Amino acid sequence: MPEQGPYVYTPTGQGSDQFDRLGHPGKYVTAVTYTSGQLDLTGSNYGYGSIIVKTHGNATASLSAGGQIILGDLTAGVIYDLSLAQIKGGTNSIIYVLKRQGI
Repeated sequence: MPEQGPYVYTPTGQGSDQFDRLGHPGKYVTAVTYTSGQLDLTGSNYGYGSIIVKTHGNATASLSAGGQIILGDLTAGVIYDLSLAQIKGGTNSIIYVLKRQGI
């Protein structure tokens, strides 16, 4: 199948469910909710790069090539596509971290 939008449609053709056989239809395929502490977005969490801030709770996000963003400076409810390495420092935060298809 040809490339579709910003992601590539890559069905495996095998598996017991439609997602394995046909691929994922959306741009984002899984999410993690950050509420406090430190969330490293490396290793098994690699590929989570987009965020939606509901309540920032004074959290900051570190970018993969350096620099930090104070999440309170972002508009709540907006999806931001970033190359994230870590989120930390928040208390009582609600931040949705999304993984894009194809990662």
